[in-house]
Amino acid sequence: MMTKRFAIRSDEPITVDTLERCLDCLAILMDQSPQGGEVYLAIFERLESELATAKAKEDMMERARVRAARFMQEHSIKK
Repeated sequence: MMTKRFAIRSDEPITVDTLERCLDCLAILMDQSPQGGEVYLAIFERLESELATAKAKEDMMERARVRAARFMQEHSIKK
């Protein structure tokens, strides 16, 4: 049984970390469910999909920042 409480505030942004924590908690719930946890598979799948999307967005933003920094350095542009 879980002893630590897990809560997400409604005003908290949905981040990669938030989705990771949700997946962890859901996995525990599924594992400990008397009916086997299969009832939660659709939710688990959705969270995994949202996590992949969030990670892809973060990666894309990082590539854009690197590109912008390189361009600004090459053209002596200051922020």
